[in-house]
Amino acid sequence: MGIRGSVRVAAAGLGAVAAVALMPAATAHAALPGQVCNVNQNTWVRWTEGGSVRYTIPAGGGFRIDHFNHQETWIYGHGNGQPNGWIPNDGRLYNCHW
Repeated sequence: MGIRGSVRVAAAGLGAVAAVALMPAATAHAALPGQVCNVNQNTWVRWTEGGSVRYTIPAGGGFRIDHFNHQETWIYGHGNGQPNGWIPNDGRLYNCHW
């Protein structure tokens, strides 16, 4: 392979790396109804989507998913032993499991 071939291969490889780097991180809607996930920050559970606060789940605490709203911007469910409410679907859920 000559210098031109090496340059083309190197350029193609850099393009593939750049494309992977631009892919968005996995979002919370990778989680599914019925799963329990942890929250990565203190999270207010609200009465309605964007409404007043019912209680707070501390960072690392669990949240069981019941369902998502139609736009998948809010998640309905509950913290351990707490009543159901809404949290934002903004990437704060991790370690989701059955």
